[in-house]
Amino acid sequence: MMRTSVVSRQMVRSTFLQSGVRSVFAAAAKPQGAQWTKVPGVAGMAFAAGAAATVFTSQSKAARADGAAVPAFSMEASKFDQSQFYGRLMGMYEKIDPRTLLIPGPELASSQKMLEEFKALGKAPPGVTDEQLWNARRIVEAIIHPVTGEPIPAVGRMSAFVPMNVPLCAMMLSAATPIQNIGAQWLNQTYNVVNNYVNRSGATVEWTPLLTSYGLATSSAVGIAVGAGKLLQAVPALKVMGMFVPYLACIGAGSSNVAFTRMEEWNGSGIPVIDHEGKDLGYSKSAGKQAVLQTVVTRSCFLPIFPMVVPPLIMKSLATTLTFGPLAMVVEIAVIATALGCMLPVALSILPQTMEVGVGGLEPQFQNLKDSKGNSITSVFANKGL
Repeated sequence: MMRTSVVSRQMVRSTFLQSGVRSVFAAAAKPQGAQWTKVPGVAGMAFAAGAAATVFTSQSKAARADGAAVPAFSMEASKFDQSQFYGRLMGMYEKIDPRTLLIPGPELASSQKMLEEFKALGKAPPGVTDEQLWNARRIVEAIIHPVTGEPIPAVGRMSAFVPMNVPLCAMMLSAATPIQNIGAQWLNQTYNVVNNYVNRSGATVEWTPLLTSYGLATSSAVGIAVGAGKLLQAVPALKVMGMFVPYLACIGAGSSNVAFTRMEEWNGSGIPVIDHEGKDLGYSKSAGKQAVLQTVVTRSCFLPIFPMVVPPLIMKSLATTLTFGPLAMVVEIAVIATALGCMLPVALSILPQTMEVGVGGLEPQFQNLKDSKGNSITSVFANKGL
């Protein structure tokens, strides 16, 4: 019975992705205009394309990595070496796999129970393999927030980032009027606020600052996008930069979005830090500043290059051979989905999620601390968030 249920879930997931991909290519045969607003179901098609691209890269990773034996299971250590970029990349491919969005509640509960039994016994429960334990941990870590211990809303999980962002990027790149531009930027920043909130490094959040941050981030996104468009109209010499306006709007608004949404971490109480033994040492505002800065660099500045700059350059190079109709739209969706699916793990793997911070740059209360053996604590650790 268990084998049948697993096969059934795999068939459901495969059918979902295959139908999404079929719908993308079916759109090319429909005699409709290239405007996004005139293509029925285009957001759904883009979502499916993003999911398919991410699953493809995840499967490619598995084919490369599975040649090695599965390491002995551990609740503390990662399956992959997190001190190395490659190890973080492999782990991130597992974290962003959109198939975890389809994990039902009972399967999550079963995975949590398996891990609890491992903790209680100090070893694998009878009949449970290391591979099953690693899979259980993968499911739990993809769905449960590492600090709060609560389920992350599906729309805000990192496994939903690529499927959600493909239609958003496509809308921003294809916006032809100020209203479309404003709408696309508003939707993008609304999603970013949700994503930044649920993937925050701290356990609590003040709602008034959060809503204020949302208003400021959305206003800055719209202001940058609309202002850049007006500047290009006023200065014809800058017209060649037109294709980069969405990227400039993204990095400006994205940076302010992260900073505003996580203001409590760098301008409030800070983020929790621990020593190398896992002992809680309190909250640090200085560590919070570093966490937010690292997130801005990787998420808001580096990542948008690929879905917001690469597709326009590719589409421009294909302009002489590819007419700007439904086929061009499908090609652009595929390029955006591939760019996001491949480069999101890279962006998130540049720096470790658990950052090590020297106490010399922290507040006075973290100076001259000792561990349980009486040794001086020279560095602390904190979850920087994603």
